[in-house]
Amino acid sequence: PEAEARIATLEASRYLTEVAEAWNHTYPVRYDTLTGEVNLPGAQLVMTADGDSLTLRLTGSDTSKFETAKESVARHVDRIAEHDTGVRCVWHELS
Repeated sequence: PEAEARIATLEASRYLTEVAEAWNHTYPVRYDTLTGEVNLPGAQLVMTADGDSLTLRLTGSDTSKFETAKESVARHVDRIAEHDTGVRCVWHELS
């Protein structure tokens, strides 16, 4: 399965960095201020920050682990963005 979320925010780089750092000691993570990759159990998260949004793309091979990873990523993003009114992680299935 594959899903994508696009989060409209001027804080995209900060969100990306905080999500990556949240998992840095638990899972393999590579990131800078504009791109990030996290290898989660059963899924890979790719993050891209630009001037006005953060794009999250999640791919996986195991459906149940993929769904768990989607929920976990959304929780992390929503927690980081809790002070920004109206910012939520909403996934759109791509396959």
